[in-house]
Amino acid sequence: MKRRIIDILLVTIGSFISAVGYNSLLVKNNIASGGVGGLAISLNALFGWNNANFVLATTIPLLILCWCFLGREVLLKTLYGSLVFPTFIKLTEGLPTLTKQPLLASIFGGIILGLGLGIVFYGNSSTGGTGIITQILNKYTPLPLGMVLLIVDGIIVAISAIAFSPDTVMYSILSLYIVSFTIDKMMVGLNSSRNLLIISQKSDQILNYITNGADRGATKIPVLGGHTGHSQNMIMTTLSTHEVPKVQEEIQKIDETAFIVIIPASTVMGRGFSLQKDYKSVPNDFINPL
Repeated sequence: MKRRIIDILLVTIGSFISAVGYNSLLVKNNIASGGVGGLAISLNALFGWNNANFVLATTIPLLILCWCFLGREVLLKTLYGSLVFPTFIKLTEGLPTLTKQPLLASIFGGIILGLGLGIVFYGNSSTGGTGIITQILNKYTPLPLGMVLLIVDGIIVAISAIAFSPDTVMYSILSLYIVSFTIDKMMVGLNSSRNLLIISQKSDQILNYITNGADRGATKIPVLGGHTGHSQNMIMTTLSTHEVPKVQEEIQKIDETAFIVIIPASTVMGRGFSLQKDYKSVPNDFINPL
């Protein structure tokens, strides 16, 4: 129940941030950065249709398609975000435009929109829209997800090419890239971790520090030196990004000649990361009880 409330708050906050970025930076600068919102901007220029009304009008048909082709579970995850995002677009459509410089609008509009959508995704939901079309095509065609995304957003950009000048279209493509980049950084950054591989003559002392001082699990891996032919243990541990500098400093205090390799880990699941620290030791467990 607590997790569900947090998810609803995240989706609400993220949708509001996205709507503010959309109306205060993208709309008046004609930057159609993908999605139903981008399509609405192009259709407004071509036919005079109200942006917010168009986004709201497409919500119900898309949700029906979601239910028919993707099922009830996907619909429930998408439902709240699909309703609250267009509602916020309608409520914030009167916001003043922050800049009339298309380059600034495409950059900062993309960042704000991507930040908001990243928060929505972190709340285990989405804002629906063309994302529903993308999921349907990905499910029922042999096309990979990346190709489907390219096709759907490509169609929206093509429509914007009819409505606007080539310069404006290029700003839209730039903004679309920034939105995607920001979302990726949000999703990876919030869960960013690092793998540490450590080889040292003082491996036992380092292992003791990691398991007791840093309160992290560690694994011993037998390795064989390519040059010396000597066998010894390599220590592998996984840390949150903010823990790395402190642990690295302590390891070098123990052994300043320790060989350390730090590798990005985009997704880490399990005890100490995605699970609570309340697990007891089990037989033959190779991870410290937390």
